[in-house]
Amino acid sequence: MLMERVLSAAVGIIYLFFMLYLGGWFFKISVLIMAFILMHEFYNAFAKKGNKPIKWLGYLFIFLLFCSNFLNKGYDPVILTAFITIIALIVPIFYQKMNIMDVIITIFAAFYPGMMVFFLILLGFQARPYGMNLLICTFLVTWATDTFAYFLGKSFGKNKLCPSISPNKTIEGSLGGLVGSIIVGVIFGLIMNSYLGLEIALYHFPIIGFLGGTLSQLGDLCASSIKRFCGVKDFGKLLPGHGGLLDRFDSLLFTMPAIYIYYLTFLIK
Repeated sequence: MLMERVLSAAVGIIYLFFMLYLGGWFFKISVLIMAFILMHEFYNAFAKKGNKPIKWLGYLFIFLLFCSNFLNKGYDPVILTAFITIIALIVPIFYQKMNIMDVIITIFAAFYPGMMVFFLILLGFQARPYGMNLLICTFLVTWATDTFAYFLGKSFGKNKLCPSISPNKTIEGSLGGLVGSIIVGVIFGLIMNSYLGLEIALYHFPIIGFLGGTLSQLGDLCASSIKRFCGVKDFGKLLPGHGGLLDRFDSLLFTMPAIYIYYLTFLIK
């Protein structure tokens, strides 16, 4: 089990490295494919609950949204959202095995997890002049939270954090994850300013670490609550030892928007 987790993580990190290194269209198309996979796993979880989401419509929406935002073609996202929502509401009229919950799940998945993974592109390409460095920082503080929370929780955890949602998580582990995220954020800030020539005031990095440490745990808990509702242990089996892609990205789906908004508010030049 441990070896499976290590090998899956290694393959994922190598692919992520190539995404960051090659950038451009390879990066953007990879993110689009990831969006499809994340939505597929989300839809399948609810299908096991007995729902019948309109999968093709959700995929179409996220594809059109990708074209509209990152190819500078197509319609405004608000128009696209209205258009897809109308179609989704019409479908159950003619296919009565579907109901309003199926429509809601269809549309919701386009936003979470579908649209939220596009913050990979926003952070990587539009957060100028920091770009990929800020994206790497986001990954590091998120992973640091998970790692510190796991080991410190295992060593010192006594008080349950949310036993009804995730019985293994502890308050001690959660606080350890938060502290670890802040430490890693500060270390990355020192490296970024000293060796990469991108000047960001150092006080921003503990804040970024705090955002990452807080939002990543909330993202994890939200995903756990969805899985518990659907009656599934994992969202998929794509990554042996880890579960599905959504099981690995649930934290990042919360940290990326938060850090991008922080960039827009406090770091943009």
